[in-house]
Amino acid sequence: MSLFPAYIEDEEILEELQEAEIPKEFGIDFTTGQLTGKIVEGVEAVKVWCYLALRVARYRFFICSWDYGNEIEDLYGQGFSAEHIESEAARMIRECLLENDYIEDVDVSDIEYKKGRLRAVVTIETIYGDRESDTYETEVD
Repeated sequence: MSLFPAYIEDEEILEELQEAEIPKEFGIDFTTGQLTGKIVEGVEAVKVWCYLALRVARYRFFICSWDYGNEIEDLYGQGFSAEHIESEAARMIRECLLENDYIEDVDVSDIEYKKGRLRAVVTIETIYGDRESDTYETEVD
């Protein structure tokens, strides 16, 4: 069942209805990865969405849409050079985060792949005009 009536065909009305939504997520303590027990809205909800999307492998879990998550782990163990992994990971991070309608731009900088560890500084620009930056790190097990 959709949130919006199926009979609305006017694109402008649909866009206005969708823009009126304020994103809400369960709050997460980003240092521990544990739920905080609070519900966050707006930019904080977008940050939670990004945090989770960058930690979920795309196509692995049936409960997640195929548009959700990233494919970075597919690069590991393939014999690619560090430069190739860095450039592809930057592209994949960008594609992953731009799936969110509340994110307008993604900048991936200072990306480094060394000894099985990928580190990148990810900056997002939201529809709220805020720029949020965080470090994304992963390690191959």
